[in-house]
Amino acid sequence: MHLENSTQTLERPEWGARETSAILSLKDVSVRAGGARILDLRGKDIEIFPGDVVGVIGENGAGKSTLINCIVGKIPFEGEISRRFTLEDLGVQFQYNPYDPLLKVEEVVQIVCDEGAKDPRIKAAADKFEVSSLLPKKVKKLSGGERQRLTLFLMLFKNPDLLVVDELTSGMDFQKRQEMLYRLRSASAQKTVLSVTHYFEELRGWANKLLILQKGELVFFGTLKELEDRYPFYSFIRFPRPIGGFAGLSGVRTVEVDAGTMGAVAQGEEEEKKILSALSDAHIPAERSAKDIYSLYTLALADFKEGKRQ
Repeated sequence: MHLENSTQTLERPEWGARETSAILSLKDVSVRAGGARILDLRGKDIEIFPGDVVGVIGENGAGKSTLINCIVGKIPFEGEISRRFTLEDLGVQFQYNPYDPLLKVEEVVQIVCDEGAKDPRIKAAADKFEVSSLLPKKVKKLSGGERQRLTLFLMLFKNPDLLVVDELTSGMDFQKRQEMLYRLRSASAQKTVLSVTHYFEELRGWANKLLILQKGELVFFGTLKELEDRYPFYSFIRFPRPIGGFAGLSGVRTVEVDAGTMGAVAQGEEEEKKILSALSDAHIPAERSAKDIYSLYTLALADFKEGKRQ
C-alpha cells in the first residue's frame, strides 16, 4: 500500500477540526517479510493527534523503521492506516537518505524544493539552517552532520504539519546533537512529530507520548504520564551484574538492563539507602537515577518479556 494511491488519504482539514480528530490512526497493522511477521500490531489501535510528539523507541530490530515505512507508504502492510494529511503536509527524514552523491547540494535543493537555489525563500531558509555554505559542494563531500542538516532543511522547507524523523542525530557528537535538536524543536512547535531515536534524553521535555516496540510487537503506547502512573517508584539504580551469587537485594525488584547490567527499583528513600548500602558492602559500583524515560522503558520492557503485556 502506497501513500500516493491510498484511498484513505483525506484532504487537508481545517485546524479546528484536527484538534479533536486523529491525524493518523493504525488498526491491526502487520508486516510480513520472507515468510516471517516482522511487525505485528494485530489487536492494537494507535491514534496520534495534531500536536502530539511521539517518541518511537525500542531495541535494534524492534520494528521502529518498519512502522515508519508503513506510515509513509513505502512498504506493503496488512490492516488499516487512516491518514488525515496529504503528501504536502508530510516531512520525512530517514536515517539513510539516498541522495545522488554526484549531485551538488544546490541541485538536490532545486529538485526537492522545486525552486532554484537563488530563490529568496530558499536563500532565507538555507541561511537559517546554515546550509548556504554547502550549496556548491557535491553530496559525496558532505560530512554526516552536514547531510543531516541538509535533510532537516529539506524536510522543513515547505512547512509540513507532520514530521517523521528517524535517528536524526545518529553518529553525531554531543554538541552537534544538541544543535540539531534545538533546530528541530524550534521548527516543530505546534506540529505533529514522530521521532525514532536511541537517545532517550532527546525526548525529555518534548515528547508527550511514547510508542515502545520489541521484536515487532507493541510494548506500550500512551502518554508519558500513563507510563509514569504504571510504575510508581522513587529511583532506579543500575549496577554491573554480580559474578556468582548475591543475596544482598532480596525483597527488592531487580531487572535486566542489558547483558552486563542490572537495575534495582527503589520504592522510597529508605529502600534506596538499603540498596546502595548493600551494593557498596559488596564493592559493586552503582549509578542512581530519578524516574526518567530510560528507567520507565526498562521496566516496561522487562514486564513485556515476562509476559505482563499491555
